[in-house]
Amino acid sequence: MLKSIVISVFAMALSLYGAAQNYSFVPGPEYYGTLEMDMYTEHYMYIGHDLQDSAYITWRLVGNTCPTEWDIQACDYQHCYTGLPNYGDMNGVAPGAQGNLRMIVNPFLTPGSGMLHFLIYPTGEPLNYTDAYFFLNTTLLSAGPQLKELESIIIQSNEIVYTGPMLGDLYLYDVSGKCVATSRMNASTYRIPLNDLPGGIFILKTPTGTSFRIVKPH
Repeated sequence: MLKSIVISVFAMALSLYGAAQNYSFVPGPEYYGTLEMDMYTEHYMYIGHDLQDSAYITWRLVGNTCPTEWDIQACDYQHCYTGLPNYGDMNGVAPGAQGNLRMIVNPFLTPGSGMLHFLIYPTGEPLNYTDAYFFLNTTLLSAGPQLKELESIIIQSNEIVYTGPMLGDLYLYDVSGKCVATSRMNASTYRIPLNDLPGGIFILKTPTGTSFRIVKPH
């Protein structure tokens, strides 16, 4: 009897784990969007699944590097929220259908860029999560290609070396949104050592407000 219970529990765990792996993201788990100045725009990430039963999906916000002046409102499958809460549970998504995360954003008159980091997982199974990101950038920054063309990023000797416009400091964030390193300009060159940082994904925010994804091997 005990053996059959153990086998049943193990089979259920495999089933739930498989459910987490069957999620598909459109356009992908990393969304890149451009914001219009002083205007609301909508940004969608669709979440589908290949299960025979309805899927119940939970999302959790674990990182936010967007300027505090921006107004961000979140919606998911059949719910809209006041502002951007820390988590939400979607309604059941029928087989072959798609849930979604929708960010409604107005930067007002504050140019910049930022990242929203979410964990997506079957409701009740927080350990079976998938990382999802919204990378958002204002048109004021997008309209300055002459500045972006001056930017150069290389990683050498376990160090980020950035060359670019002399507009401010360089910031490095981990995926939770915590700033883990900064660098002040020195003759238009910035350096951030990676030796003391663990392996993983980081977001580099440059003086022009552009965000870059940095991966340090484990």
